[in-house]
Amino acid sequence: MDEKGGAVPAVSTRRLTRSLAALTLLGLSGGAVHAQSSVTLYGSLDGGLRNLVNGTKAGGAALSMASNGVYNSNRWGFEGKEDIGGGYYVRFNLEAGYVLSTGANNNTNNQIFQRTSTVGFGGPFGRIDMGRQFTLQHYLIKDFEPFDFHYLSITESTAVSGGDTGRDSNGINYRGIFGPWVIRGTYAPGGVAGSVANGSTLAGGVNYRGETIKLGAGYTHRSNPLSATSSQYFSNDQYTAGGTVTVGPVDVMSGYSLDLQDVPASVHSMTRNQYLWGGVRYQVTSFFNVTAAYYDNKNKTNGLDGRKDVAILGVVYLLSKRTELYADVDYTHFTGVYVTNATLNASGHEKQTGISFGINHWF
Repeated sequence: MDEKGGAVPAVSTRRLTRSLAALTLLGLSGGAVHAQSSVTLYGSLDGGLRNLVNGTKAGGAALSMASNGVYNSNRWGFEGKEDIGGGYYVRFNLEAGYVLSTGANNNTNNQIFQRTSTVGFGGPFGRIDMGRQFTLQHYLIKDFEPFDFHYLSITESTAVSGGDTGRDSNGINYRGIFGPWVIRGTYAPGGVAGSVANGSTLAGGVNYRGETIKLGAGYTHRSNPLSATSSQYFSNDQYTAGGTVTVGPVDVMSGYSLDLQDVPASVHSMTRNQYLWGGVRYQVTSFFNVTAAYYDNKNKTNGLDGRKDVAILGVVYLLSKRTELYADVDYTHFTGVYVTNATLNASGHEKQTGISFGINHWF
C-alpha cells in the first residue's frame, strides 16, 4: 500500500527490489574492500668465508665462500596475509634461494621458489598451509636445536629434519597453538597413479612451551618409491624427542632421533640412523651470544657401521637489529664406512677442522 492507502504499482516494487539488491552487493563489496591485508618482502644475505683443514683429497686446507651462506641460508621471499574477519585469515609464502657470490638462483631443478611455496588459512582452530614447505620434524626440533638451524652445512640439523633438504613437496601442514601446547600434523600425498600410499608422508607431533622447560616429540612415516617407474615402495619411520631447560640467560638443550628405513635394494634389510645432539646457548648480553653443541650420527646398513661426530663453538655479535657478525670453530670425525662415503665426506679424510667467519644481514 502507498501513503494514500492505494496499491503500490508493480514497477515500483521491482525498482525497490533492485535497489535493495544493489545496496546488499555494495555492502558486501565494502566489507571486502575494508579487509586488512599486507604483503612483506623479506630476505637474508650471508657473506662468509670458511677454511676447512683436510678439506681436499690431497689433505690441504680448502678456503671457500659457501654458495648458500655459511651461517644463514641466502634467501628472499614474499609473505602475505589477509584478515577476513572473525579472527580468520588467508596467507601465502613464496621463498627462493640464491648464490651471493655469483647472483645465480640456488636451484638445480628449475624451481624458482624451491625453499617455500605455500598458501593457507588460519583462525582460532590453528593454521593450515598447503604446498612445498619445511617438514614437521623441522618445526618440531626448532625448540631444542642448539644453533637454531644456523651452520646447516656443518651440523646435522638438515639430516634430522628429513625430507628433501628438510622440506616436503605437496605438503598439507596443520599447526594449532592451545596455551603452552602446540599440536602438529602433516600429510603429503605421493601423487603416484594407482596408489594412495606410494610416495606419501604422514607425520604428527606435539611441543610443550613452558617458561623454563620446552619439550617436543613426533613421528614421521614415509612411503618412498622404489624407483621412478615402480609401483613398489619402502617404508621409512622416524621417531624424535627432545627438550630445552632455560635458566636465566642460559639454554641447555638436547635431542634424539631414530630413523629406520628399508634398504631399497632388497626391501628386507634395514638402515638404522641414530641422531643424538646436545648444546648450550648463552646470551651474554643483548647483542652477544655464545653457543656450543655436539652432534652424533650412527648409521648401520647391511651390517656395516658408519659414524659422524661434530663439535662446534660459535659466537654472534649484533652490529644492529638486522646485521650480525659471526664466527665458529668446528671439528668433525668420520669413522667406519662414512670415511669413504663421498656424499657425506667428499675429501675422504677421517678428521677435519673448520673455521668460519662472516657477516649476515636480513631484511
